[in-house]
Amino acid sequence: MAKFLNTKILFLIIICVLAGASATPAYAAPAFVRVAGKISPNDPSVVVDGTTYTPMQGQGVITITGVQAGNFLVVIASLSNTQVTTVTSNTGETWVNDVHSTVSVNDSLDIFHASNVSAGNKTIYITSPQTRALRAVVLEYSGVAPNSPAYQTSKGSHIYPSGGPSVTGSAGSVTTTIPNSLIVVGCRTDSDFLGWSPGPGYTMRTNPNTGSEPDQKVGVEDQVVAATGTYTGTFTFNSDLFACGMVAYAPSEGGGGATRPAAPSGLTVQ
Repeated sequence: MAKFLNTKILFLIIICVLAGASATPAYAAPAFVRVAGKISPNDPSVVVDGTTYTPMQGQGVITITGVQAGNFLVVIASLSNTQVTTVTSNTGETWVNDVHSTVSVNDSLDIFHASNVSAGNKTIYITSPQTRALRAVVLEYSGVAPNSPAYQTSKGSHIYPSGGPSVTGSAGSVTTTIPNSLIVVGCRTDSDFLGWSPGPGYTMRTNPNTGSEPDQKVGVEDQVVAATGTYTGTFTFNSDLFACGMVAYAPSEGGGGATRPAAPSGLTVQ
């Protein structure tokens, strides 16, 4: 009888442990959806509720349509000042400033995100405390974690002589600890000397090689990295000063089917 009870207790313990065990989460890879909007200093002023937004003076409005519910938005803003910009939207998203990178006394680059956004059309307001030229890009992604996705950041800047041979603009590096993390890198230069190319493994989402607005002087690239490890964020462009930043965003759990282990079969109580 004692043997029977001991075996039964052991069996129940095994079942309880297996039932309560958590499997390692599976992370689906985020996906680039689109460049949802851009703004440049050449865009006209817009008046909203009595407030005038003039991109040449550091204030801009970007209207984007057809955003999918639960998606992830990134704003990369380049300004000719070193103060942090502000991003808001008419649909109440919480915008988080992930990186503020500066160079010299007048140039900066900021990366913002809003996660798990509502569906539909949105008006995004970008404002600065200084009246300097504004350039900005809005990117939309799917499959990014809905809560606190930014978990690694880095930034870098340097002043190279303007107009020289190609140089590497670097935001430094991030070390990912979650498979299928999304890495977004932005970089701004002061002049328009072209020669831009992305870093290894990255895809460019703007085309500053056009030499014209709205892509002028701002590079944006991204990649999804399946393996955890250390990744640099770089661009190559003709010599100029630069301010760069990069962020690693966590993917949503799921997609790979994170499941608990099945209870063993074939056990009998003796």
